Amino acid sequence: EASLLAIFDGANDKFVVLPRDTKGTPEGAKAAAQDAINSGARLLIGPVFGKSAKEVAPLAAEASINLISFTNDRTVAAEGAFVFGFLPEDRLHRIVGYAVSRGVKRFAALIPHGIFGEKLLADYERTIKKFGATFVSCERYLHNTKSITSAIKRLGEFQKRKEALISKRKILEKKDDPISKRILKKLAEKTVLGSLPFDAVLIPETGKDLKAIVSLLSYYEINSKKVKFIGIHDWSSRSLIKEPSLNGAWYTGLSPQPFANFVRRFASVFKKSPHQLSALAYDAMALSSIKAMEGLQGLSLEKLTAENGFYGSAGLFRLRPAGAVQHMFSVMEVTPKG
Repeated sequence: EASLLAIFDGANDKFVVLPRDTKGTPEGAKAAAQDAINSGARLLIGPVFGKSAKEVAPLAAEASINLISFTNDRTVAAEGAFVFGFLPEDRLHRIVGYAVSRGVKRFAALIPHGIFGEKLLADYERTIKKFGATFVSCERYLHNTKSITSAIKRLGEFQKRKEALISKRKILEKKDDPISKRILKKLAEKTVLGSLPFDAVLIPETGKDLKAIVSLLSYYEINSKKVKFIGIHDWSSRSLIKEPSLNGAWYTGLSPQPFANFVRRFASVFKKSPHQLSALAYDAMALSSIKAMEGLQGLSLEKLTAENGFYGSAGLFRLRPAGAVQHMFSVMEVTPKG
């Protein structure tokens, strides 16, 4: 539907789309791509998944045409094979860079176990180093309450800080002077003692998982008043902005104004709201239809990788000669008003 909208908005009557069904498999994608090429296609848009894109890319290269795939698997990227999906490393670069610019120097993370988590952690450490900041620690977890709770307690050195408080109380209780009594009274309101060794913590979750994690972080004395919560997913839903523990958090997302314009346009035509990833389909098709007006040369690698980039429904993006695609994300702050 988003692709269709892009055709309505920008294509001329010489622009022809040849839809092909990939059947959701790498084999189907390969057959569909070959059929499209045999039918005269001069640019391939799709498929969605990395395994399918890896099957299609050699066919496009052999036919000397470019491929714009919607995968976020950067291993697909090659000259003429563009990875158009939103890459986590681009989001990390944006949020870490912004945090450093605002004075954050020490970073920690809560990252789930699994292949995605391994890659995310490696990218996170590399990005922090690039900006000259310090990576302090990361705790991993499974998606269950017991595992998440243990990870949070380890991250915030909860047991160590709790024992420090108990020890301090015992020392003060042995004293009888007014100052010690005042300090002891203040300590009665605390559950731990000592500062946290980091200024920001990355939480790569959203929805119910995010709400559960930030609530536990606050309970175990890691709250947004002490550290900045940062994320790479959309935290704008009504249920999340009402979560007190998230107040003041930062996350990366699509540029608000162009995406809002796209949502309004999509809703006016199809009477429903689009998924965020629909913006990719719209932008890929819009770019293709506009460049096609320049003739076959417009679909060349040189034209598609223009240094100035393009302004789409998700904001500014650039196709790079080696196949990477830069999406220029915005940074948003969560407040009770949105």
